[in-house]
Amino acid sequence: MAAKRFFTILLLMVVNLQLMAQDNITSQINTPLLQKYIDLAKEYYPKRKMYKASELSAKAKIGAAKAGYLESLNASYFYRPDNASIIDATNPYSINGFQFGVYFNLGLFFRTPSLVKQAREEYNAASYQTKEYDILLTSEVRQRYFEYLQWLNDLKVKNQAFIDNKTASDALRYKFEKGEVSLDVYSKAKSLTSISSSEKLQSELNMLRAKDNLEALIGQRLEDVK
Repeated sequence: MAAKRFFTILLLMVVNLQLMAQDNITSQINTPLLQKYIDLAKEYYPKRKMYKASELSAKAKIGAAKAGYLESLNASYFYRPDNASIIDATNPYSINGFQFGVYFNLGLFFRTPSLVKQAREEYNAASYQTKEYDILLTSEVRQRYFEYLQWLNDLKVKNQAFIDNKTASDALRYKFEKGEVSLDVYSKAKSLTSISSSEKLQSELNMLRAKDNLEALIGQRLEDVK
């Protein structure tokens, strides 16, 4: 009867720790720190850099397309010394001094607006892709941060459960050596401690994986982000 009461109390303690951990996850969310993680991911993550580079490249093409207006105009000059003889006296254009000319490419001039519009649309498309990826990246950072908090809290629960089980097991060992409890009760307590230890190790592994996944996005160790 005492053994049954002991295991019931132990089970209630573990359940209570788990409920407390679940209640505390929301309160443990550090919003400013989470925003830093998001900003770091946008600054560091290579795929996001790729989208941003495509956006900047598309923006530069707008200026290159506008240059078509200038390219459609071509000015030139020719200088002939005043004391030089005219090659052909019958040619009224072969004169001494400066000669200026302006050439206008009508086809290129009328084609330039469409090239500028096309460049603008390519820039808009690249900009929308960057914004879309920012939304996805923000969501991914938040999700990995929440998973990290979940496993961090789970580790705290499992660690405390192990401590409680170990303490109870040690106490029962003392009572067993004095003949106050049976071998069956003591063996069950040791088994629970062993199970609790394995759960704690698995929880620690899950926490480290979640931490590593988050750090892979922001490019820094969580301990270095203040």
